[in-house]
Amino acid sequence: MKSLAAILLAALALPAAAAPAWGDQGDGTFRNPVLWMDYNNPCVIRHGDDFYLTAATHHFMGMPILKSRDLVNWSHAGRIYERLGGLSADFTSPGLAYSAGSQDGEIGEHGGRFYLFNWSSRYRGFFCTAPHPAGPWTEPKAIRENIGGSWEDPCPFWDDDGKAYLLMVGNPGPLKIFRLNETFDAIVGEGVTLISDIPPKGPQLIKRDGYYHLLVARTGPDKAQFAYRSKSLHGPYESKLIYEDRSTDLQAAQGSLVPVKGDEWAFLHHDYRMESPYGRRLYLQPAGWKDGWPWIGADPDGDGIGQPVGIDRPAKKPDLPPAPVDPATHSDEFAPGPLGGQWMWNHDPDDRHWSLSARPGWLRLGALPLATRGGTSQYPAVKVAFHEDHLLFARNTAVQRICGKVCTLTTKLDASRMDDGQRAGLCTLSDGYTWIGVARDGGRRRIVFGKGDAANGPSPQVEGPALDQDELWLRLDYRDAKGTLSYSLDGRDFIPLGPRDHAYRSFWYEGTKVGLFSYRLSTAKGEGVADFDFLRQDHDGPKPAAR
Repeated sequence: MKSLAAILLAALALPAAAAPAWGDQGDGTFRNPVLWMDYNNPCVIRHGDDFYLTAATHHFMGMPILKSRDLVNWSHAGRIYERLGGLSADFTSPGLAYSAGSQDGEIGEHGGRFYLFNWSSRYRGFFCTAPHPAGPWTEPKAIRENIGGSWEDPCPFWDDDGKAYLLMVGNPGPLKIFRLNETFDAIVGEGVTLISDIPPKGPQLIKRDGYYHLLVARTGPDKAQFAYRSKSLHGPYESKLIYEDRSTDLQAAQGSLVPVKGDEWAFLHHDYRMESPYGRRLYLQPAGWKDGWPWIGADPDGDGIGQPVGIDRPAKKPDLPPAPVDPATHSDEFAPGPLGGQWMWNHDPDDRHWSLSARPGWLRLGALPLATRGGTSQYPAVKVAFHEDHLLFARNTAVQRICGKVCTLTTKLDASRMDDGQRAGLCTLSDGYTWIGVARDGGRRRIVFGKGDAANGPSPQVEGPALDQDELWLRLDYRDAKGTLSYSLDGRDFIPLGPRDHAYRSFWYEGTKVGLFSYRLSTAKGEGVADFDFLRQDHDGPKPAAR
C-alpha cells in the first residue's frame, strides 16, 4: 500500500485543471464575459427569484429566452417567436432580409403580463406578449405608426397612471418618447425629444424615489454608459457619466440594470466591438444606487465613474442563492421533442422539411432547392445576388452561437439518403461562410469544402476523396476567431480540408454562427435528406453540471 506522502506527491505531479476562461469559476467567483457567445443587445428582467434574458437575432429566427438564478449561469427557457413572415414575406426566403428582423428588443411588464417590443429599420416595429417571460409568446404583431424616419432600440414604459410609452432612438438621431394607445399596438402623436446631447443607444427607464432615471449608452468610438434623471417624464433631464471602459478595448456599455437583493443591483451589458467575430458577448457588473444616482462597476480612483470588473481577475458573484454551473450549453444530442432553444433558422423555417421524430435521436434536414431571388442586406447595405451552389440561399439552415474563444464543434452525418445535386454538412455562417460536407453528383458522393460571401458569391470548391461509406464525422476547430474544418471516416482521426486557420469576422450585426445544412441545386430534382446525430461543442468555458 502506498504511503500518504507518496499519494500526496503523486497528486501534486498531476497537471492542474485549467480554470474556465469565462463564466462561473466554481469557487464563488466569475470571469467576464459570463457568456462568451453572441447575445447582443441584451435585455434582462427579474421575475420573482428568476432572471430572464433575451437578445437580438436579426434575420435569424427566434429571439432566445435564457433563465438564471445567479446572473452568471444561464439555461435555455424558450424563444419569443418562431418566424417573422407575418410581418413581411421577405422573411420566408433566404437572401431577402439579411441583417433585418429583431435589431433590439426590450421586455416590460404591465398588469401581470409581459410585452416585448422590437423595431427593424426596414420592416418597422412589432410586439409580442406573454403571461410569463418563458412564454408562451403571441405571434409578432405590427405596431401601427406614422412617425417616419429610421428608429431602433424601443423600450416600453408604463407610468403610475397606467399610460403607456415607447422610448426609441433615431438612427441617427435623438432619444424620443412616444405615447402608445390603450392596447399598446399603435404609436400616438409625434413624440417628445428627451436626450440629444449624445448619440444614444439602448435606453432603459426606471422610476425610483420620485425621479425618472434613464440609462443610455453613448455610441461611437468612446462608448460609455450615462444616467439621466428628472422629476418629470418629459424632462428636462440632468446627466451623469457613470460607467466606461478605460483599460481594454471592449467598448463596454448598453444593457439592463436589475435588482438583486436589497440595495445590491447588477448591470448586464454587451461589448460593442461590431467587427468582433465573436459577436457581442454578455458581461456582468456590480451596481447599485448612491446619492440618487445609479452606479456600475468598480471605481478604483474614486471619480464616480465605474469601470469593468472580472476581466483581469475573477470577481465575486452576486449575493444570490447558488446555482448549478450552466454556460447556456449549446451541444445537442437531438432527443425527441422540440428543437433546443439554442438553435435558430436563417429565415422562417419550412417545418415540412425538417424533423426530430422521423429518425429519433437524429435531426433530419430535407434538401429543398436553393432560393433564387436575391436582395440587399439591411446594414451594411450589401447586394446579396443569387449564384448557384451558394449557401446563403439554402433553406432551413439551422445555426447556433459558437461558445468561447477556443472551441471544437463536431457532428456526425449520415449521407445514405442524399440525392444528386444535394449538399449537406457543417458550416459557419455570416455574410461570409465556410462549409465541409458531402456533395452528390452523377450518382457519386464526394467530401467537399466550400466557402463564399454575399458580395462575390461562392468560391471554387475544394474536393476531397470520394465517400464510399454512409457516415462521416465533421469538425470545426475554432481558436482566436480562426477555424479549420476537417472530416473523419472513423470519428477519431480528422483530416483537414480547405484552408487552415480561416479568419472569421462579424457582419450583419451578428457574430459568426455554426450550423447544419442540407440543400439541393436550384435545378436539381429529388427528395433527398441528410441526418445529423448530434452537434457537440467542447469549449474553454465552465463545464455544465451533470443533469
